[in-house]
Amino acid sequence: MRNKVASMLLGTAAALLVASSALADGSGLPGDYGRPAGDGFPPANPPPQPQPSTSTPRKDPYPHRRGPGIDLALTAAQAIAQGCSQYMLAVSVDNAAGEPILTYIPDRSSASSGFIAMRKGYTAVTFKAPTSQLATKAQQDAAFAAQIKADPSFMAYSGAILLKVGDEIIGAIAVAGAEPGHHDEECALIGLEKIKNQLK
Repeated sequence: MRNKVASMLLGTAAALLVASSALADGSGLPGDYGRPAGDGFPPANPPPQPQPSTSTPRKDPYPHRRGPGIDLALTAAQAIAQGCSQYMLAVSVDNAAGEPILTYIPDRSSASSGFIAMRKGYTAVTFKAPTSQLATKAQQDAAFAAQIKADPSFMAYSGAILLKVGDEIIGAIAVAGAEPGHHDEECALIGLEKIKNQLK
């Protein structure tokens, strides 16, 4: 019995080490750069930071991607939550790189649905297609299915639709949790309908 407990503890410790390493490196989703400095806490004696010049504009270290603004993202998410209030869903609105602009989790909904929606949006932008189409493709194309399976950031379940200005993809709206009945894409379309004439 003692050996079994020790074995379980060692297994748990190994799993935690793997998980902590993965978190330090980021989730793999775009825009997630992991924990600053990698340790999760500040050093005891950090080196002094150079003061920004008041005469030189500050440069953003992270690239900005085209996408709907936060106000439009919120408008779309709230329209979805209102139009599909019978479901405990979550919404992710992403930019052209598949990075989340807004993750919206209404009361009573699960945070896990928010993460699923983020993955769906990233998948739709990456493959430039609604995830309902990608789900069908994964069922028919073994190589594509293997590609989806190999990357835990991908999720080819119906529910993410593309945001476009003309032919250019500027992001995605993704919904997860509109169950039972697989109504995620139907709900996402409510959000698109609300903001489609304001996209630019």
